[in-house]
Amino acid sequence: MNIRIFAFTTISLLTVLLDQWTKYLVRHRFVEGKSIKLIGSFIYLTYVKNRGAAFGIMQGGRWIFILIGAVVSVLILINIKPLTVNGILLLGSSLLLGGIVGNIIDRLFLGFVTDFIDLRFWPVFNVADSAVDIGLLLVLVYFIFYGNGKNIKIKP
Repeated sequence: MNIRIFAFTTISLLTVLLDQWTKYLVRHRFVEGKSIKLIGSFIYLTYVKNRGAAFGIMQGGRWIFILIGAVVSVLILINIKPLTVNGILLLGSSLLLGGIVGNIIDRLFLGFVTDFIDLRFWPVFNVADSAVDIGLLLVLVYFIFYGNGKNIKIKP
C-alpha cells in the first residue's frame, strides 16, 4: 500500500474513532442539556442531540444529510490517489472524510448527531464537525495557494 494512502486511511479512521469515542462518553455520562465548565468560562461540555445540520438548520433532514455525506465520501474515495499528492491536501481530505463518516454513523444508528463542545458564542458541535471544518479549510488553502489545476485532476 502506498504510504500516502496509508496515512490518509489512518487519519480518517482515527478521526472517526476519536469522534465516536467522545460522543459515546457524552451520551453515557451526561444528561441531555446538562452543561459543565471545562476550561474557565470559555469551554463547556453540553450534551445536545442535533437532528439538523450545522447550527441546527433543517431539523429532521436526516436522510438528506446521510445521502449528501455518502456522496461526498464516495467522491473523496474515488479521488483518493490525487488527494494524497500534497500533505495539506492529504490531511484536509482525510479529516473531511473522517468527520463526515463520524456524523453519518450517528445519523444512521441514533437518528441524531451528538454534539457537546460548547463555546457559548457558537452553536454546540463535536469532533467530527471540527474535523470537517479544519479539513475543508485545508483543502481550500491547497486549492487557493497551490492547486492551480496543473497538479491534480479530480474525477467528478
